[in-house]
Amino acid sequence: MKKTALSLISCLFVALSLQAQGLVIDGRTYHVDTLKNHWVGPGTHYTALRLTTTTSTPLFLKQNVFLLKTDLKNQYIEVKQVLGRDSIYGTEAPSAVAARKSTEGASYFAGTNGDFFDTGTTYNGYLVGGNMSDNEIAKLPTTRNLFAIDENKIPEIGYMTYSGYVKFGETTFPITSFNHTRGTDALVLYNRHNGKYTHTNVWGTEVLIELLPGDTWGVNKTLHAKVMDIETGKGNREIPAGKAVLSGHGTSEESLKLLSVGDEIEIDLELIMDGVTNASWTQMSAGDNYRTMLKNGVVETASVWDERHPRTGIGYSITRDTLIFCVVDGRSGVSDGVTTKELAQLMQSAGAYTAVNFDGGGSSCLYVNSYGGPVNVPSDGNERPSGNAVFVVSTAPTDPAIGQIIPYQENLRLPRYGEHTPQFYGYNQYGMLLDMDVQNVQLSCDPSLGIIEGDKFIATGGEPGDITATYNNTVTTTIHVSFVSVSDMKIRLDTVLVDSRSDYPIEVLATSGGNTFPITGSALLWEVDDPDICEVIDGSVKALQNGMTVIRGTIDGLEDSLVVSVENPATHRIPMTPFQFSDWTLAASSQLNAALNTDNLPWEEEGIAVNFTFATGRAPYVRITNPHLQTYGLPDTLKVVFNTGDVPIDRVMVYLKPHNATTTVSKTFTTLPNTDTDIELSIPLDEVLDVSDRVYYPLRFDNIYFMLQTAMTAGQNYILALKEIAQIYTGIPYTGIRYPQPARFSVYPNPVNGSEIHIRLENGQQQALQVEIYTLSGQKVQMETLEAQGGRTSFTRKNLPAGIYLMKIICNEQSETVKLIIQ
Repeated sequence: MKKTALSLISCLFVALSLQAQGLVIDGRTYHVDTLKNHWVGPGTHYTALRLTTTTSTPLFLKQNVFLLKTDLKNQYIEVKQVLGRDSIYGTEAPSAVAARKSTEGASYFAGTNGDFFDTGTTYNGYLVGGNMSDNEIAKLPTTRNLFAIDENKIPEIGYMTYSGYVKFGETTFPITSFNHTRGTDALVLYNRHNGKYTHTNVWGTEVLIELLPGDTWGVNKTLHAKVMDIETGKGNREIPAGKAVLSGHGTSEESLKLLSVGDEIEIDLELIMDGVTNASWTQMSAGDNYRTMLKNGVVETASVWDERHPRTGIGYSITRDTLIFCVVDGRSGVSDGVTTKELAQLMQSAGAYTAVNFDGGGSSCLYVNSYGGPVNVPSDGNERPSGNAVFVVSTAPTDPAIGQIIPYQENLRLPRYGEHTPQFYGYNQYGMLLDMDVQNVQLSCDPSLGIIEGDKFIATGGEPGDITATYNNTVTTTIHVSFVSVSDMKIRLDTVLVDSRSDYPIEVLATSGGNTFPITGSALLWEVDDPDICEVIDGSVKALQNGMTVIRGTIDGLEDSLVVSVENPATHRIPMTPFQFSDWTLAASSQLNAALNTDNLPWEEEGIAVNFTFATGRAPYVRITNPHLQTYGLPDTLKVVFNTGDVPIDRVMVYLKPHNATTTVSKTFTTLPNTDTDIELSIPLDEVLDVSDRVYYPLRFDNIYFMLQTAMTAGQNYILALKEIAQIYTGIPYTGIRYPQPARFSVYPNPVNGSEIHIRLENGQQQALQVEIYTLSGQKVQMETLEAQGGRTSFTRKNLPAGIYLMKIICNEQSETVKLIIQ
């Protein structure tokens, strides 16, 4: 079967300035697929891109890129930097921070991780660079890049210097540091970013201060405060909310001893970035210790972190009214990661004029609340708790009513008979995304454009026009449709499995200008080679009886074919066959000395057993594999029956392999009875794959993995018995017969990798067979006359090219045709 790429979501606005030949990053040309592109909140737009190099020379690269662009002019937008757990110590995942901080009128709906941080045990989460949150300094700037934003929402990126002092009367003394530890002769200002206490030793004096009425914490202005209390020789002073503590040691302690309770003091805290001396900075987070990767439109090429890693960047436009977040995945094999030079160029192509590289690696995370967490795939496999994060915050009133719908695609280019099922995002009046797939949208259009069938539009007309979409009888939008000429037509799948329980709408793709479009199957003229097997009604295949045939569809002189295999289940429950001992392989912990056998099996010759002798060791396991077991038809559920005997099981994982897939899907079971009885596990297939896509069928059983508990007796023999793997078909009456067979013959292995092909007669008798192999076009390429002994026989296939064939088996003037796949 073949499978084409899914249709990409068309851009709603220009996210990247891309030339027709692709995006050039560090001398490499990338093909760009836009996967997501929509508003997620007031003035804030999210874009997901898939980049692939157009040549493998010198290196083939893949990048998953995630962008967030927010309009700082939007009245409902603020930018907030938040410390993990609101403290310079400890870490917290960005999604957890957003959930904790979001309140009525303050929705932390999107953002990224921030600064690099200490991962040790003593000061875990302590940030490496300077930091400021809600007008209060958490940590003084270092020699690292800084991103800062002021009370007017004007951002700046660069290097920052600090100076600060306390003035009492005619005396001034410098504030040498903020929070964290107090060094020799230091004067440290502690606020609630340090936690509830100063965590200092007893060798100093600590002064509790409070701002005078009308004053608020901030920088680059004079603050007026009052001395509330003074403690000497105690340390670890409590820091009440809204207040601060001046803590001095040595020479700085002598300065504090000049103060008395009730004294009024002045505090000046100056933060100067790139010559800007009067900015009212409110938020600040630091980046790496390289030169700024993108500064005033110039990409840094000398001081580069020249290793590909997951990356997080933040930047702003030349007008400083658009903030741009960027995350690139890496270390996954799916996305390769970027250098800081490549990150800078990516952000520049997205509209950034200046940008800084934040913490990356496993910390890289772009959070969007509409997606319930990170939109990227962190390289750890899970979202990593970070020292801080930078968020876009909506201050709009909470409004749960959808006031606007926007289609995923506002402009459609379709061939005639092209079909499209629109999807819509739903927003409230302030632009907050409420629903990513609005239902019950009513569609209408002029007959000259096309027709509406339920929630699907079919372009049966030929004149451009608009589809009108209406929600709740009040909210409307339009989708413009124009027509394109068709150069080719293909049926999406080469082969398809069907059964009598459901029809299969044939998926037809038209090609125009290198792009593919789905068109309605009802527009084609269909012919069926064997009308006893199936028929085509309104573009859908209806199964009639078991067998295989070819159907052909034509439209406007274009033709393609599809092999249809009808496999109607005869009963509610059918075992996967053949269940042969020789097809199974075993992997197990070396200390178990495990072996496969057919002893102690439950019934007849079906099943497989694992004998092992327990020996202590780490994480004992047993895995048995059989890639030859293939599903029949379209089962809804697989059931695995086994008996654990006296073996205590920690968990069981069942792995299945979809057709033509290189990876498996799986389901894990952790609650199992530890008794010597048969255990039946159910795997609803719609829980592990998209059952609506026939490309995944037939499925193959791959393996079952038993993770054992260690509560066994050393030296004792144990048995695990796998008794049955059954297929369950809903809508088929249960007959009570446990071993009904789907056909009179079983052919294995199928697909064929070697030269031997085996046939098993379900009645197990000695009979003469004639085997004929045909290509899909009907050419006979091999014929064999065989004698089955004990219901089994085999033959050597000719050197046939890899592909799909029809294998006809004739016995006692009766015949059956099966699909044969040669790899």
